[in-house]
Amino acid sequence: MVSEKNRALFEFFAVFEIVNIASSIVTNLLLVYLILHRSSREIGAYRYLLLAFAINDIWFPIVHFLTLPVICTYKDAFVMFSHGILSSRFSISLFGTTFSQTMPLLAHLFIYRLIATKWFLNSYYGYGSDLESRDYVQPFLDEEFEGDGKEFIGALYYNSEGNIRMKALLATMGFNAMMAFFMAIIVFCCCSIVLYFRSVNLERSDATKKLQKQLFYILVVQVLDFNFAYFRNCHFR
Repeated sequence: MVSEKNRALFEFFAVFEIVNIASSIVTNLLLVYLILHRSSREIGAYRYLLLAFAINDIWFPIVHFLTLPVICTYKDAFVMFSHGILSSRFSISLFGTTFSQTMPLLAHLFIYRLIATKWFLNSYYGYGSDLESRDYVQPFLDEEFEGDGKEFIGALYYNSEGNIRMKALLATMGFNAMMAFFMAIIVFCCCSIVLYFRSVNLERSDATKKLQKQLFYILVVQVLDFNFAYFRNCHFR
């Protein structure tokens, strides 16, 4: 498998690799248990993001164990192959995919924390009601939602003189910019996926193509369902 001059180093890393895989699976199984049964309710939906990351960190070492990849460079070339139970091109591609998906999940944790922190402050202070906005919308709230809406957030864009209220405008611009940015990412990814599926050079089995298309359709339905459920609760007048 390996030349004699590198055998000792290779065997050391092979043992280290197995120990690391085992400890990773055990640690993340414990983390899943803690998230499901011991986490505080205060973290809310954040637990599901943590759960997704923990499950990925169980799946990744399993794939790693089955493939045991060897990654090396030679002059101007880069080589990666499997020497584990699974040693086909499919298996090493599966490892590469599993390895690559860790970063997007990790990035999601930081994006979630940024939104949860920054945009909470934007909602709380930027959309915080003041005397002028309360006087303006209180008749509407009393008529449509009697007894509710005592504490609310919102935006009054013009004052009594007809001038723009910059606080409300900036808060809304920030929120809309965030939503537009992530929607643009969704649209870009959708278009890229569709173009990829239509590529004549797509070398995958029919079963794999069908599975990937079904997963893609589920994502699209989730996005549409979210937007429908979100705007369905809006009250326009």
